Formats: sequence, C-alpha cells, structure tokens
Amino acid sequence: MNVAAAIAPSHSPFGGSVAARVLRCPASVSLAQKVSAHLRKPSSAYADRGVALHAAMTSLLVEDVHCQVENLIGKTFGDYVVTRDDVENTLRPAYAYVETLLDTPGAEYYLEQRVIFPAIANTFGTLDLLVRIGRTIHLPDFKFGSGVRVLALSPDGDEDVINAQLLFYAAAARHSLPAFFAGVESIVLTILQPASIELEAEMVSSVTVTHAELDAFIVAYRAVCEEALSDTPRLQPGSWCRFCPARPICPEHTKPLLDLAAFAVPTPWGGAKTLFATPLDKEAYLRILAEGLNLVDAVKDIRTALHDQATHALQNGDDVPGYALSAGRAERHWRDESAAFATLQSAGFYYDDIMKAEMRSPKQLELRAKARGLKIPQELIVSNRSGVSLVRVENAHAPVLGRVELARMFSESLKAFQGGRRT
Repeated sequence: MNVAAAIAPSHSPFGGSVAARVLRCPASVSLAQKVSAHLRKPSSAYADRGVALHAAMTSLLVEDVHCQVENLIGKTFGDYVVTRDDVENTLRPAYAYVETLLDTPGAEYYLEQRVIFPAIANTFGTLDLLVRIGRTIHLPDFKFGSGVRVLALSPDGDEDVINAQLLFYAAAARHSLPAFFAGVESIVLTILQPASIELEAEMVSSVTVTHAELDAFIVAYRAVCEEALSDTPRLQPGSWCRFCPARPICPEHTKPLLDLAAFAVPTPWGGAKTLFATPLDKEAYLRILAEGLNLVDAVKDIRTALHDQATHALQNGDDVPGYALSAGRAERHWRDESAAFATLQSAGFYYDDIMKAEMRSPKQLELRAKARGLKIPQELIVSNRSGVSLVRVENAHAPVLGRVELARMFSESLKAFQGGRRT
C-alpha cells in the first residue's frame, strides 16, 4: 500500500512522540483520528508545566545566558509560571549537562530543528537538540515530567528495546541533514529526565546506535505504518496506551466495562439449598477476587480518560451535554497572618487561641471566639475557591466559563470600551 497517498499533509499521525505506540498498536492511529484534533493532546497542569519548561530551556540555549538560569524564576511560559524548584531541581541540572556538550571544542548543533522521516511522506518531528562533536552525534531529548520514568534503553522480556521516539528522531535527522551526518561513526541517543518518580534514578539515560540500527528501524516503522492504514490493523493494549487519546473509544479499553457488568463472585458455600456445603478452593476464590479488582482498576482508567477529555473540551468552549465546569469549594484563610495575629491579640484572644504549631485557621478561631464572646474582624479573612472540577450541570454551584468563552467576552468588552471611548 502507498503510505504517502493516505496521509494528510496538515499533521503527522506517525510522528516521533507516538512512534512507540504505533509500533505496538498500529490500530491506534485510525482510532486517534476519530478524536477531535484539539482533544488529542494531553491537557493538564503537568502537561502545561512540561511545555513551559521545554520553552524555558530553549530560551536559555538561544540566549546563551551562561549561569543565569535563576533569571527564569517567576517568568511565564504559556499559562505556567516557572518556580524556584523548577529552576533548581529541573532546569539547572539539565542545562549543566547540555552546556558541557556545547562547550566542547568543535561542537556544532541544531536547536528545535524540524526533521522529516524518510520513506513515509508528511511524517515529521521536532528535535530538542542535535549536537555533533567530531564523528559522534548526540541527540538529547528533554523529559521534564516526573510521573513516568523514561529510558533510552528499556528491558522487555529477554531483550532490551531502544526508545522508539529517539530512533525516530535520529533517523529523521540523518535523512533531513545529510551533510551534518557525513562521516559520523556513532550516534548517542539520550533521555534527560532531571526528576523522576524513582528517587534513585539517574538523570541521564543513553544508548549508542549504529547506522544499521537506524536503517532497520526505518524498515520496521514503515511496515507498521502501512499496517496502520490497512483494513485490519493490529489492536494491542499495553503501557504504550497511557497517553493515547483514543482510550475512551478503544474496544480493548471499553471491554472491561462489559466484563465488570457480567462479573459475579460465586458463593463459596455452594448455593442456598445446602447450609454447610463445601467451600470453593481457596486459591480459585482468591483468583476471582483478583480478577474483580483488575476489572475495577481498568474501569477507573477509562473514567480518568473520559474525565480529562470532557474537562479539556469544556475549557475549549465545547458543549458536553449534561456536564459543566464548577469552581471548587470556597477556602478561607488569613489575608495577612502577621497583621491578623496582632489584631486578634488586641481583640482579646490569647496566644494559645491563635497559635498551635502554626496559626490556627479562621474556622478554628471562630469556634473560640463564639465560646468567649469575642468577634473576629472580617477584613482579616479572604475567601478563594480551590481549582475547577467537572460536575453534572445540576451540581455546578459556581459555574466556570471555558477559556475560549472568556477570551470572547473579553474581546467583546474591549471593543465596547474602545468604541465608547472614541465616541
């Protein structure tokens, strides 16, 4: 089958970020295309942070601001504000590693370079960084998330598997920049992940590959892309499904819903007719319990995927029938703890009324005030709602407009203000 004729030029369904999933589950390509385009990318605080820290790292490398990483504290990238922890625990160690590479005599590099994958038309990706030192190419990829540990070389049964995203980028870079790769003897693929859920994990995970291995990957990847566009592509669930946007509609992920509906734990006592029947074999019964727990966990995964996409859709201004976004419950706290402490003491509260290990909450002080006939000046207290939740429409006590609707209202208000000012 001709792969080039079947792929729309406006996007890359076989790009580097999905290479591992496509290799394992070619059917995920067509399933993902059924999901609205704006819902295919993950939308969460973690995703916003990852995108922001990538942008922050790029700004460091573009500006070449040696030892000025701390200048990023408080800067905003997208909707995310870089924190001191981001700088000290993530950006600084990653930048130090990259700086060592770039400061090597004779080093040449490309930053945020778009590359085209060979043999499959309109399939591309963007490299974080590509460095050549002598006859060696270094391809580091930044991973600023901490929830999932990513490795350049991962154990899979009896063999180790090279990270498919890195192989994709290396093959695409070699194809797109042949002069840069001329005479290169070794290619070092590296994952830079400064923070990980595994506390003892190393920041750097690398593997060296040969040109022959890149050639083999190109052949294998083209084959699965052709399979993905066939009438009967393979559908195979696994760890690669974690970030797949098609999970809510994938038959392999919705199947546990039917299995759970039909699931029934047989009575270990043999039925109602026999009062003292022989119980089920202990191991068999425990296996049944484990099966039920596995089904419940699978259903939880579907619930999370549905919840995240519905939230993202509502934030984008879409209508999800029966659901809305609502601000979280109101949380009260002291406007200024130092000023509140002084004012409360002047109002007759004892030190132990106000303090324990730390300053007591407004609610705790109100209970003491009522018992002792004292009053708390309300100007000392502020109230904010915590976060945004997806709820049934009838439970949306504090509805929140999506970002698109807020932008539209702001635009209309600005036009009205400017129009009024001109008149």
